[in-house]
Amino acid sequence: MAADPALQRLALERAARVPAEACTAAPQCITDAWVWTDEDIKLVDLRLRSLVKQSNLADALIKQHMRPSARFARHEAVNDADLLSAAWQDAARGNNRVIAVYGQGKAPMYPKIDSMIFDTTSAEFPNLMRVHSVATASLTQATDIFFQPAVRFAAGLLMMNERTEAAAFRPLLEGVNAATVKEISNTNWARYAYPAILVFGHGPEDPQSGTGPLAHVRLRLAAQMFVRGLAPFVIVSGGNVHPNRTKSNESVEMKRLLVELHNIPSNRILIEPHARHTTTNLRNSARLLFATGVPTDRPSLIVSDHLTIQYIKSNVLFDRNMREMGVQPGRVEAGPDKFTALFTPDRTAFYVEVTDPLDP
Repeated sequence: MAADPALQRLALERAARVPAEACTAAPQCITDAWVWTDEDIKLVDLRLRSLVKQSNLADALIKQHMRPSARFARHEAVNDADLLSAAWQDAARGNNRVIAVYGQGKAPMYPKIDSMIFDTTSAEFPNLMRVHSVATASLTQATDIFFQPAVRFAAGLLMMNERTEAAAFRPLLEGVNAATVKEISNTNWARYAYPAILVFGHGPEDPQSGTGPLAHVRLRLAAQMFVRGLAPFVIVSGGNVHPNRTKSNESVEMKRLLVELHNIPSNRILIEPHARHTTTNLRNSARLLFATGVPTDRPSLIVSDHLTIQYIKSNVLFDRNMREMGVQPGRVEAGPDKFTALFTPDRTAFYVEVTDPLDP
């Protein structure tokens, strides 16, 4: 792919679009230079379809990597060429979305918590974009694949906007989760009714609070069910969400509360520190269940307050999952009481929603 002449020419043409200095209608002319145009996307699509005819490339990239990863699950029913095409168009659209929101000030899906931090009308903003653009262009290397400069520009915008939450706590099975992952490998699952208890955060609007008041209710219920021996592990899910740009992580705070207030052993708690909504609480918990080797052939137990659990079981959330993530991350069914729901994860949860860069 890196050696393809047509893609090499496109990379050079795109590099030539980037203003070396000032340009008319800045900063729009600066950020627009990094956007994938419809013509760019079509050209790449045609080249990828041609390249995938090479059986060695199709085997190495698609059959051995893309399909088994489930990161492209929305497109799993199509042939190899169409799968690669769809994945490329998703990626280009996602890169453009980052530029639109964090380089041009367009509204994200949730403006209250996801917007850019800069005033695009300020006198300083055009120079900020200009500096970023020139610096990014200087990082281009001869060994780059055609898409890498644009990815650097988009990633730099996320860094400048202090929106790097999706990269935090990686690798997720190490660090704070390492001791629990070790315990999972030694667990006699037959002793328990459920593989795990799942608790979703409630973000506070008070900047001095680590978690919202409903999270305390949910944790108290979950701790009681853990003590009863219903499951050997608790997964707490929630990212850096409320209030906007908070440094507090909901899952980290919930784990602290379970240990300090409810005496739950630290090595029995997994954190899922990236979810920003109930939709991604479900999806990311599903991913973590699969990744850690927790049994997924039977349901885990979602524990919440009796009002939120009704929403989690509702068609409203089902429809929102499809609208915002494009997949259903698993099957949600009624639990044994009014505080619980059963959740059986599905590998389609690994599908990467590129238009949500803060938690794809």
